[in-house]
This record gives sequence, C-alpha cells and structure tokens, in this order.
Amino acid sequence: MEEYFSAIRKMEQAVMFPSLLRGVYMEQQDDASTGDFGNRDLYEYYMQLKSIKLAVEGRLAPLNESKHQITSREEVQENGEEADLEGLLYHHFTGLYRVLTHLTRKANALIRKYNEIIGQINQSEITLTW
Repeated sequence: MEEYFSAIRKMEQAVMFPSLLRGVYMEQQDDASTGDFGNRDLYEYYMQLKSIKLAVEGRLAPLNESKHQITSREEVQENGEEADLEGLLYHHFTGLYRVLTHLTRKANALIRKYNEIIGQINQSEITLTW
C-alpha cells in the first residue's frame, strides 16, 4: 500500500498543470501499465487516482453505499462462512493488493506521459527562442 501512496504523491508533485492532460491519451504499448487506460484521457485518470487515494485514506464515503452492504454476523453464520474468515480476509486483501498495484502502475505511467508532454513543451520553447 505504501508503494501506491508513494506513486500518487509523486504524481501529485510531478503534475503541476493537470489541465495539460486533457485530451491526451496513452498510446497502446506492450507495457502492462499503459495497456489498460482505455478510451479515457489522462486527466480523467489523474482525477480518478486522486479520488481513490482520498477514499483509501478514509476521507470520502463510498460513491454508492448500496454496493458496499455490511453483512451481519448472523448472515455470516447462516452462510457457513464463519469457519473460513481467514480465507475470506486473505481473498479480499489479495484483491485489494492487486487493485492498488494496478493503480500504482497507472499513476507511474501517467507521470511518465506528463513528463513527456512537459519535455515537448520545453523543446518547442527552446526552438522558438533561437
């Protein structure tokens, strides 16, 4: 989880002008971290990654509380899941770890693309001054 928070902090520090990410899409490459950006621009991913960070830190309530219903102890016992709480915890923890790893890769890919954009802007400014 620390890697995720570190990647998001780096992203927030690196991306000084998030509006530069509007209308910019990640090129499809063989790299697994860039292959799943879909058809949304990087600005949308930037905002999504920031809001997920806030939610993980506990600052925001879930977007749709009905999706996150808490099962009562009686329901757990009725379903026979009481005996395998450790397995259930491991299953959910593994899923959370996968999601955070995936989001960390996205944040790092977004930073690389933003730095590319800034580099291109700086190159064009250098060319114009000559």
